[in-house]
Amino acid sequence: MSHNERHEELAALLALGASLGADGAELERHLAEGCERCEEILAEGRAAATALAAGVPAVPPPAQVRAKILSSIAPSRVPARPPVSVAAWRVLAAAAALLLVAVVLDDARLRRDREDLRSRSADLAGRLQTAETALAERTLRARVLESDDVRMMLLGGSGPQPEARGRVFWSPSAKRGVLVATSLAALPPDRQYELWVFQKGKPVSAGVFDVDASGRALFESTAFPEPEAQNFAVTVEPRGGVPAPTGPVVLVGSPT
Repeated sequence: MSHNERHEELAALLALGASLGADGAELERHLAEGCERCEEILAEGRAAATALAAGVPAVPPPAQVRAKILSSIAPSRVPARPPVSVAAWRVLAAAAALLLVAVVLDDARLRRDREDLRSRSADLAGRLQTAETALAERTLRARVLESDDVRMMLLGGSGPQPEARGRVFWSPSAKRGVLVATSLAALPPDRQYELWVFQKGKPVSAGVFDVDASGRALFESTAFPEPEAQNFAVTVEPRGGVPAPTGPVVLVGSPT
């Protein structure tokens, strides 16, 4: 009889004290043929079971317990519990393997769902930002550029940035202006451009702004204290702005 993995499984079960039923005769014939591998498995298993049993200290039962056990012994034998067959062990192992595969597949599906959700969230955030930008531009046009009293001022480059250009649209009724600038230089992280409106001969801060990678800016000013504007200028100031101009003037102009 040729050796196979089933014989090794039977030898391991026999070493643990399991009843093999009809499979026991097959294993006995196989062992009788002199299978060294199965004999080794059987010997190792029995040694391990013996060592485990020897590690548990024997505790003598109380006298009354011993008496009850002896008095309860009946002539008839209690039916032996039916052994678990090798086939049943294989069914249990297959079920466990299928369960593991199901868990792995479910985890992979959840990971894909999370990545898809992140991608959709990023896409929605980008669309929201685009919509907010478009809404802000429409608001600028409605509040300033489409006002009946809107006026325009051309700004020319000055000082360290002679190539810079700008236009300011302001509405006396709205007390606000919109600056459209081009060819402005990129600034260090701690610096910003600041727009100034001259009213009654004094410069008043109209807010700070940054430019994009191409040096352009579309900026709506804060509300002017007075409706009339005598002049406009743009300077380079510390980030956040200052109450009075301190940096170099890069754009300057006057009403047309």
